[in-house]
Amino acid sequence: MIPTKPYAATDLGIFRFLDGKLLVYLVELKVEPFVGRYSLPGTLVLETEDLESAVRRAYREATGRVGAYFEQVYTFSAIDRDPRRRSISTAYMGFPDDPGEPFEPVNKYRKGAWFYVKDTPSLAYDHNEMLRVCTERIAAKLNYTNIALLLLPNEFTLAELQNVYEQGLGERLESRSFSDKVLSLNMIEATGEEREEENAPPAPLYRAAHRELQETPFI
Repeated sequence: MIPTKPYAATDLGIFRFLDGKLLVYLVELKVEPFVGRYSLPGTLVLETEDLESAVRRAYREATGRVGAYFEQVYTFSAIDRDPRRRSISTAYMGFPDDPGEPFEPVNKYRKGAWFYVKDTPSLAYDHNEMLRVCTERIAAKLNYTNIALLLLPNEFTLAELQNVYEQGLGERLESRSFSDKVLSLNMIEATGEEREEENAPPAPLYRAAHRELQETPFI
C-alpha cells in the first residue's frame, strides 16, 4: 500500500489587547463539515510557497491587510485533526501593525470578528488547542521580550501597558515600580501627547521604541 502524503497547512492566531483583555480574531467558515463554525484563519500551503509565504497569504485573506509581525509557534499533527483529509498544520501568531484597523476577510469566509480569548466559541478542527498554545506562548514571552507592545495600539498609556503584563502574568504589579522598570528598559518613548481621563489627570501617551519583537528581560 502506497502511503498517502499529508497536506501541509498553516493556521494563524491574530491577537490584540483591548479594554484590559486579550482578543483573538476568528473567521466563520463556509466549508463542510464546519459550516457556520468559527476557526483561526488558515490555509493549505501551495507547492509554490514556503510556510512564511502561506501564513502571510492567510493573513491577507482573513483581514484584507498585509502589515503584521508573525511568529511560528508549534506544529499540530494529530491524525484526525481534519476530518476531510490528513493534514499537518504549523501554527503561527500574528500581531497587526495597527491593531485598531478594520479587517475585511475575502469571500472564502462568511465573516470575521474579534473575541475575548476567554470567551471564544467551540472552534473547528483542533483550533481550541492551538489557541491555548498560542496564549501560553504570549504569557511566557512577557517575561523576556517586548511582546506586550505588539498587542497594543500605536499609542498607549503606562496603565494600559501595565494591564497587559498583569493579565498575562496573572499578578498585580505596583504602578511606580512597573513604570520605573519599563522606562529603564528603553522599550517605549513618550509621544509628547496626553489622553484626557475621566475623573483623573491627563495620562501621558507612549509608543514602542521598536515595534518588532526583541528580547527584553522583564522579570
